Amino acid sequence: MAGTLLSRFALQLIILSSLLWFGPWTKAQSFFRRPPVQLSIHNPSSLQGERNRTTICIRVPSDAGAELETVVLSQLPNPDQWYWGKHPPQVYKGRYALRGGVSAGLATSSFSTVGSELTINLIPPVPPGDQVNIVFRSFNPDEGIYQWATRLMPSGIDALASEGPTLRLHVYRNDRFR
Repeated sequence: MAGTLLSRFALQLIILSSLLWFGPWTKAQSFFRRPPVQLSIHNPSSLQGERNRTTICIRVPSDAGAELETVVLSQLPNPDQWYWGKHPPQVYKGRYALRGGVSAGLATSSFSTVGSELTINLIPPVPPGDQVNIVFRSFNPDEGIYQWATRLMPSGIDALASEGPTLRLHVYRNDRFR
C-alpha cells in the first residue's frame, strides 16, 4: 500500500515538473527547431569618430523550422552607448560584402532607452537557408570594446525567442593628431 502511494506521488511529481519545465514550449505557437547561431558584426572603420557601416550578418539554418522575423541586441554594460544612426537599417541577402547592394524598407528598427535594446524587425521574415545582412550607417563612438547579447524571434504568434551569441566590436583611439 505504501509502495503504490509513493509511486503515485512520484508520478504526479514528474508530471507536474514536466509541465513547469515544458510550459513555455507548449504555449508557443512558433519556435526554432534549430535556432540561428551564425551571427557576426562587421564595422570596416574601427577608429573613433569615423563614419561607419555597421553590418549585422545572420545565417538562418536550412533546418531552422521557422522564419526569422525579429532580432534584439542588448548592449552589455559600457560607459558609452553605440550610436546606430537616425536612418532605418538597410538590408541585403547573401554573403557579407563590404559594398553589398542594400535595399531600403526591408527592416525597421526601434531603440529602447531603458536597457539599451535595439529591436530590428525584418520585412518580410528571412526564410530558412538564407543569410540576411542588416546595415546601419552612423559614426563610431569613443574608443572601447562594445558588446551585445542577441535574441532571435521567429515569425508567428506567441513566438519563443532563442538566445544567440554575444557580438563584439572594438573601436580604437584616433592617434593621427598626436
